[in-house]
Amino acid sequence: MSSVRVPLSSLRPGSRAVVAALPPDAATADELAALRVLPGEEIEVTQVIALGGPVLIRGAGGFYAIGRGLAELLLVEP
Repeated sequence: MSSVRVPLSSLRPGSRAVVAALPPDAATADELAALRVLPGEEIEVTQVIALGGPVLIRGAGGFYAIGRGLAELLLVEP
């Protein structure tokens, strides 16, 4: 695992990463936790929708679309 943290939004399709830190907002962190997007969990970027669209990921809890704004706040270790 790398010690470099980058926003989820910077990854390309096919990239795998480990969630490093959730956004500081408690409500958002709770929503991500409900999806099993938690620190230490591995995720894979399956698709990035063009023109500011969501980032599609696969994690332990299934497939999810993460809005681009949230993907900017969600830090991962590639």
